[in-house]
Amino acid sequence: MKQLIAAVLLLMLGGALCLLPASNRLRASLGLASQALATLLVWSAVFPVMFGAPGQTLQLPWSYPMGALHFHLDALGAFFLSWSLPMTLLGGVYAVGYMRKYFDSPRHLGVHFGLLNMVSLSFILVYTGEHAVTFLLGWEIAALSAWLLVIWDYTNQKVRFAGFNYLVSTHVGLIFLVAAVMILYTHTQSWYLDDFGDWMRQNPGSVRNTVFLLLVTSFGLKAAFFPFHSWLPRAHAAAPAHVSALMSGVIHKAGLYALVHFLAISGRPDEWMGWFLLAFSATSAVVGGLYTTGQRDLKRLLGYSSTENVGIAGMGFGLGCLGLSWSQPALVVLGFGGGLLHVLNHAFFKCQLFYAAGCVYQAKQVVDIERLGGLFARMPVTALCFLIGGVAISALPPFNGFASEFLLYSGLLGQGSPSLGAQLVLVLAAAALAFVGALSVLSMTRAYGVVFLGSERDTSLAPSQEASAWMLAPMGIHAAGSVLLGVAPGLGFALVAAPVAQFLQAAPSPADVAALHAAAQTLNHVGIFCAVLAIVVLAVFWLRERLLPDRPLQSATWGCGYGAPHARMQYTGAGFSVDFITHFKNIVLMLKRQKAPRAYFPDDSYVVVDCVDAVERRLYAVIAQGDASASDISEKMHEDDPRLAFAAGLAAIVVIAALVVLANGALP
Repeated sequence: MKQLIAAVLLLMLGGALCLLPASNRLRASLGLASQALATLLVWSAVFPVMFGAPGQTLQLPWSYPMGALHFHLDALGAFFLSWSLPMTLLGGVYAVGYMRKYFDSPRHLGVHFGLLNMVSLSFILVYTGEHAVTFLLGWEIAALSAWLLVIWDYTNQKVRFAGFNYLVSTHVGLIFLVAAVMILYTHTQSWYLDDFGDWMRQNPGSVRNTVFLLLVTSFGLKAAFFPFHSWLPRAHAAAPAHVSALMSGVIHKAGLYALVHFLAISGRPDEWMGWFLLAFSATSAVVGGLYTTGQRDLKRLLGYSSTENVGIAGMGFGLGCLGLSWSQPALVVLGFGGGLLHVLNHAFFKCQLFYAAGCVYQAKQVVDIERLGGLFARMPVTALCFLIGGVAISALPPFNGFASEFLLYSGLLGQGSPSLGAQLVLVLAAAALAFVGALSVLSMTRAYGVVFLGSERDTSLAPSQEASAWMLAPMGIHAAGSVLLGVAPGLGFALVAAPVAQFLQAAPSPADVAALHAAAQTLNHVGIFCAVLAIVVLAVFWLRERLLPDRPLQSATWGCGYGAPHARMQYTGAGFSVDFITHFKNIVLMLKRQKAPRAYFPDDSYVVVDCVDAVERRLYAVIAQGDASASDISEKMHEDDPRLAFAAGLAAIVVIAALVVLANGALP
């Protein structure tokens, strides 16, 4: 743990140095240097734990009422720390290129890099903190740092609103988390998470069920599960690209970590908990996937796909809980192993996709799909990285998204369920997962085809050019990770094997370690298949270049026989998916704004189709109705009426008396 303490101190020092009265270049350099050194220190601590060394524990004395602060690095926390800090460092490297215009401006860029340091520091606190206060402290540091990073362009009203929306949502989740901690502290008289877990293992019942629901709600808000997701697309659309990437790929994975951690320390879950997680996550995956098919803002599309992918990971966790309750080690391995592997894979390809979207924005200053087109010719590296990420997020071979979802399919379609009815429900969940995969293929094909292929649609936009090396390097590293974890998924499973083994030890009967070896062997076969497929694809492209060297990959848009095709004759994003979305119009709300033509050759007519969030729209409608009702009631009341004060006081006394009776029973 000494390395982690040194990393925390180094990150704090680097964050402070970023505030020095120096040039923006020096501030950024100090921030990146401190993050790089902290990453090396964290790696030196976590890798031994991930590969068999015992966990590390640290206690720091503190005053009453908190007592000693307890930190513990186990395999699960080590797994999350192993990639969270280096990916945050890559986000800082990307920020050097993305924020280049601010380096010579009066704007204090050191604050931005200092906040990235605070994000890395929060990971260490959350993933090692076994004291409720230190855990909540890291949770809040991550939330506030992410909020300040989101509102970098605070002069824009839409950015401020998106930041406020995120801030309110994350603190609503904090309220649920604090409520769960208060209940557990009341029953344990302890602040330690291990004591919370011991109590929940020994006391199944209504209180434990209530705590479980509170925790799922809190962590669902943090990770942006449906229907707690409405803050996410706005925040991602408003934030700088590297901030969007880190929020989606890294920061909000803290919600999934906390969920898995509490499941690990709580012992054998009730069967209904597994079914609840499976249904809750499948709903999130399906609805998030549906909303990706109608977005015209590229970053909002990627934001909704995060709701889809955390749902996929959650389905694995639900399957793992069912395996624990049914004493089926194979389901435990496939569920938690597939879910954790998908968390890692999602971090790689989602950061990669957001970085590509940031390159597009830097070139064109817009991410409106309907205005973009033909970028492949001038931005080939960005286009290739987006293509790799799109294939990976669609769970298609040979990239990494296929491997993790293959494990989930193996568990859902396996033979571990105790009854025919349970097996039928798992098959339906597998069908939902397949449907989500089809939605991803549709949305990524739509985004890639409209943005990078065809011809340029809006000639008023700036000429496109490839991004700087500062932006391409992190994106390329993530793309290489997506490829490597696709052709060698055993490497990724080696990282999650130790955390999964923690759940096997929590099984009600001695766990069969052979289940771990079987899953690893399955992934090795998957890796061989993906490697062969990748070689075949590369061979086909090589042969094409050899045999048809003069034939371009990109040609003019097919004009249906028309002799003078125009760029506006191409498929639009809305036209690409409208036939599909029509079948789900009660879920995916599409708003059309149009101005009809008024002459034979109109120049100001238009049709604009936007996909709006049904949950957000309904929430604001309820708030508006409540505000109108409160205004109406206040108009009918008179502040100087003594009857109003008497009635309010009497109601308060009745409520207090009822709470006392419910808590302690009636007076003798």
